[in-house]
Amino acid sequence: MKKLKILLGDPRHKTVGSHSYFVPIGIGYIGSNLLANFKNVELKLSVDAEETFSLLDDWKPDIIGISNYIWNTHLSKFICEYAKKINPEVLTVLGGPEFPAGTGARKIENNKEDMTYDKCLSFLQERPFVDYFAYSDGETAFLEVISKLIENDYSLDLMKSKNLPIKGCVSLNEIQKNKLNIGEYIPRIGMEGSVKSEGRDIIPSPYTTGLLDKFLDGVFVPAFETARGCPFLCTFCDQGLDNTKITAFSVERMAEEITYVAKKLSKLKKSTKTIAVFDSNWGLFEKDVRLADEILKVMDDYDYPKYIECLTPKSNWDNLIKINDKLKNRVALNLSMQSLKIETLTDIKRRNWTAEQYLEFLGKVKERGKSATSEMIIPLPSETEKSYFDGVKFLMDNEVQARTYTLMMLCGAELGRDRAIKQFDMKSKWRILPKQFGEYRGQKVFEIESICVATNTMSYKEYLNCRNYSFIVKLLGHPVFSPIDKLTRKLGIGWFDFSRAVTSVVQDKNFKGKFKDLFEDFCKESFEELFETREEAIAFYSIPENYKSLIQGDIGENLMTKYTGRGLLVLDDIITTLFYVIKQKFKNELNKENIPVIDSSEKWLKNLYMIKDILAGKKINENEVNKIKIDFDFPEWLQNDKLPFANFKKTSTYNLKLDVKKINYIRTEIDTITLVSGDKQRGFARYMERRSSESNFFKKEFQKIA
Repeated sequence: MKKLKILLGDPRHKTVGSHSYFVPIGIGYIGSNLLANFKNVELKLSVDAEETFSLLDDWKPDIIGISNYIWNTHLSKFICEYAKKINPEVLTVLGGPEFPAGTGARKIENNKEDMTYDKCLSFLQERPFVDYFAYSDGETAFLEVISKLIENDYSLDLMKSKNLPIKGCVSLNEIQKNKLNIGEYIPRIGMEGSVKSEGRDIIPSPYTTGLLDKFLDGVFVPAFETARGCPFLCTFCDQGLDNTKITAFSVERMAEEITYVAKKLSKLKKSTKTIAVFDSNWGLFEKDVRLADEILKVMDDYDYPKYIECLTPKSNWDNLIKINDKLKNRVALNLSMQSLKIETLTDIKRRNWTAEQYLEFLGKVKERGKSATSEMIIPLPSETEKSYFDGVKFLMDNEVQARTYTLMMLCGAELGRDRAIKQFDMKSKWRILPKQFGEYRGQKVFEIESICVATNTMSYKEYLNCRNYSFIVKLLGHPVFSPIDKLTRKLGIGWFDFSRAVTSVVQDKNFKGKFKDLFEDFCKESFEELFETREEAIAFYSIPENYKSLIQGDIGENLMTKYTGRGLLVLDDIITTLFYVIKQKFKNELNKENIPVIDSSEKWLKNLYMIKDILAGKKINENEVNKIKIDFDFPEWLQNDKLPFANFKKTSTYNLKLDVKKINYIRTEIDTITLVSGDKQRGFARYMERRSSESNFFKKEFQKIA
């Protein structure tokens, strides 16, 4: 029997640093299931694009299976094209949600409204070098492809000449190229019974079998999927069309994996301390709480992980609070409201928590010393400029920081389909995905996304107004500004009103400063990053000087992350501006007795943070102490902010020193991000995005001495 050489790839651009630093758990599952079912196989996994091309050149696999997401769809396309060019007999398979039929579809059929069949046909016609697209789960569909190849004496020509559909896959009809061969849908592994049946354990662990060891190098963030599937049908999400049931791994299986990873990484001198749980709703089920008990044992043994990224469940939020409390307050507690307008939520089939549930959760988050954030998306159907601002105001009034994202018109999601586009008169433009580009074998490859910039209820100009303001909201929502949030509320200034006043000031043509320059640069780049067509965007970035600007990070970055990072590098100027707004724009809310309060608060904050020290890279002097004197004990008041200012109006002296342990930890995390690019400022911005809910991470140690 011939030994099959199989390459599984989750290709990631890393020209200026990778978009994803997570262990490729998806191809790990496909690979471990493959090895369990076929013994005469030599398997390699790759996420590095250059490594993938080298393997095609030198190792010459018989079969390649490549992931197909919005952030790598054109790279995956080019990999298949290149593979066929050097070896026409290689069998090429794509799989993933960036496909017109979406993910989890039970059938692919045509309809007059969305033309899904025709679009799947066009997708494959544009990729004649792709033999099969797996529209069912990859763990099962990929096995079907391999089985058919073996049945046909390892001959791709013979296999395709029979012109038969393969289960779980779509392909072009070999005789009539304007038709599809659509294989029978394959149920997800573990579908029998309820989610508690934990039927996915049949897939061997890619961690404990050693298949993912090459990625446990301290740079990649270990990723875990305790369950697959989502019970919600949100129309903006590529899982919104997934009608399959949720299936899970057992708690025992997950505990073994996390323990295995902790043991591996604890032996490294330098390693990330973060893990990610990829479930769509971690904490939704009681099994998730039981898993937390097992993770706690790992924490006690290895002090790992230090931080757990996850997606908050859309119900049963009390479970996530339980999990966080068990796990030493190390779990991300963020929310995704998307919109607070009832009509919009109805249009997008979104089921949010009630206001009472939301505020109760918020109180729990605050009690645990975490800042609360919530995702918003614009422009969603029925959302207006006013309703967006009203939604942000509701969040801010309840001490929640809004994070606003532009609606991605994913081809596999309902809001990326013709029916919704027509119904809501959605207007699109195109932009490059941050970091998603590169040059391979003489070919420049760009990942360009379609985004919505207007609907029948929000104009393009109104969208830009919302987007530009959302940067101010994002920046002010960073934990370094939370003391100012508390201060303004105590002064009787609403945080929403304050943010609007700040926006007005930096928009004033007579106002000068680094903060104003930062805001204007953001607005300019937000406008200039948009193109009318994908082709126009590709043509622009293909120009040598523009491609050079991409590499340098001058254009094509995630603007919210980029400009928030730049903002913290001019923190003193921003603090100066914010206190100017308090003093000048809210004069009526102030009295002379509070001037020392405001001045001392400003002085304290300008001495509190150690961002410049983190990025300086030089060895920290543990004994260096900075002494400051203030007339209002601002740090003590922050611990007792329900009490009146008068209780703390006293001259106080503090010693501040750098937290060496914290600085070294953050530098290590940044190093894992910037391993390729070496750009510390970019890495710092990306790190801040990951740890956006942490409120104390950039503060110096301080001690009151008088």
